[in-house]
Amino acid sequence: MLHVAEQAFYDQVSERLRECDLIVAEGQPYADLPLHRRLARIRADGLVHQLVGLEVESLDIPVLWPDEDDETKPARWLNIVIDTVAAVPDWLMAIRWPGRAIDITDLTGHDGWAGGRAKTAWRRAILHDRDKQLLDCLARIHQERGKEPITVGVPWGAAHMIAVAGYLFSELGYRVVAAEWLNVRTAR
Repeated sequence: MLHVAEQAFYDQVSERLRECDLIVAEGQPYADLPLHRRLARIRADGLVHQLVGLEVESLDIPVLWPDEDDETKPARWLNIVIDTVAAVPDWLMAIRWPGRAIDITDLTGHDGWAGGRAKTAWRRAILHDRDKQLLDCLARIHQERGKEPITVGVPWGAAHMIAVAGYLFSELGYRVVAAEWLNVRTAR
């Protein structure tokens, strides 16, 4: 999953998610991100942000949000701060560098905005700590429903899939039986 793509990509993802019994979504419920959603609608490159293009809550399928675990859920005032801090740099990068938005919108992969300790701390918080929350959630689903024939959709950023695939294969014994590629952007 990429956080920025053409709307057609998110439409295809939505079609696949409609076939799922459960969705494990990245981030927070969209109602908790009003500023980020508003700013995500403003793009200079013709692409769509995931917060706008993929509305998992509208699919009428149960959605789990590992980032919103009751033990780690921030207070309402902190949610507003997180929404603002996450939205503004994302929006500024889309406006300033519209031709490269796919490369830089996911701040964990952009080398120019922070370095050293700040970058390491950001990667730990955004990638590694959240990978753990996601894997813990998948472990709970496996433990509680592993004997049921269910399909679980995990529309998380591509960087998280390394940890997910490794965990599902090595720890839980799952294997790939089919794969399908989707186009994120049509060549122009």
